[in-house]
Amino acid sequence: MESKLKYAISEKINKLTEDFEKQQIEIFRWLHQHPELALQEFKSSKFILDHLKKLPGMEITYPLSKTGIKAVLNGDKPGPTIALRADFDALPVKEETNLPYASKVKAIYNNQETFVAHACGHDANATLALGTATILSQIKEDITGKVVFIFQPAEEGTPQGEEGGAALMIKEGVLENPDVDVIFTLHANSHYYPGTVIMGSGTTHASMNTIIIKIFGLHAHGSQPWKGKDPIVAGSAIVTALQTIISREVDLQRGAAVITVGYFYGGIKVNIIPNEVEMGLTVRSLDDDNKKLLIKRIKEVAELEARVHGCRAEVYYEQDYPRNENNPELYHLMYPVVKSFAGTRNMVEYLPRTASEDFSFFSQKLPGLYIHYGTAPLDRPLSESKPNHHPQFQVDESVIKFATRLECTMIYNCLKILASHPQLF
Repeated sequence: MESKLKYAISEKINKLTEDFEKQQIEIFRWLHQHPELALQEFKSSKFILDHLKKLPGMEITYPLSKTGIKAVLNGDKPGPTIALRADFDALPVKEETNLPYASKVKAIYNNQETFVAHACGHDANATLALGTATILSQIKEDITGKVVFIFQPAEEGTPQGEEGGAALMIKEGVLENPDVDVIFTLHANSHYYPGTVIMGSGTTHASMNTIIIKIFGLHAHGSQPWKGKDPIVAGSAIVTALQTIISREVDLQRGAAVITVGYFYGGIKVNIIPNEVEMGLTVRSLDDDNKKLLIKRIKEVAELEARVHGCRAEVYYEQDYPRNENNPELYHLMYPVVKSFAGTRNMVEYLPRTASEDFSFFSQKLPGLYIHYGTAPLDRPLSESKPNHHPQFQVDESVIKFATRLECTMIYNCLKILASHPQLF
């Protein structure tokens, strides 16, 4: 009887996703064509809200974290509560895909004009969650418990000095009323074709710290540098010295670590030594002790190296993301469900990597599971698929129906399992 019931539900989900596919692709294309940067996602929020309001049984809270949305679907049967998080912010990238619905949007990021594009697949992630909300709302008589849909802004980080994203949504109560038992998220991955599911247990993503270093020198004419103190030379020495922390001080046997200087600017004219320069760092670590070492030594090295050159350095700490941890029990609970859906040959182990994710704030609070789904274009060799954040990153639209069915299948089955075994979490 149980297998017949699961088969019937699968048939319902398959039929509903089939019927919704055309509209869902239109949703994806609209979101792709209207990308918005962190905490600027007002049009996207309205678009998502307008769709959610049409669905039966949805209780909607807006805004959270300035532009985020929480929608609760109450199943007809009492049971646990599962959350599905979908990010929907875009990147300051100029799209180069030549798609007919490619982004031509421009916006201001950190006081600079930039092109904007969904170069990480967050438009697809949000499209899947909207599809899953649509499908599950039509079978809520079969739903045992509640499903919380979290549409999260600012996953890619907030502008300097601002707060947002997962941490702020949690602070504002997104995991409460109802209290969430477990949380999932699915994310686009262009290294694999549609139909592939990539998931792992334990650490999946590195911690991330954003660090700003300002170096103060002394103005001078470029023809007489001895009359000033050159912060550009001091800053250049700092950039080089920082890499020695990785190569000579970090215990890489404990896990990978990275220091990247993403920007370095200052000055305005070739014959003027400026008074000040600034650089921005992203720092990643797969080990918490290494993270502590990096944060401490970056400050010490910057200040000492600046002093060697007669300058002064000030170090500012901005964003701080913890490592993401996939809950081992939740992973082992859901792996057979996902494998049964996708097929053994389409399952890939997700190994720890130095990418970071603010889903980690959720997985620190409750059992979480971060899963990738393949999105590489089917019309070209896999080697030609561009990585996330690349101007030519592209999502094959065939994945939308597949991944929506995957989300629906995971949520439905997890609710049934947790309802039968409430002591699991």
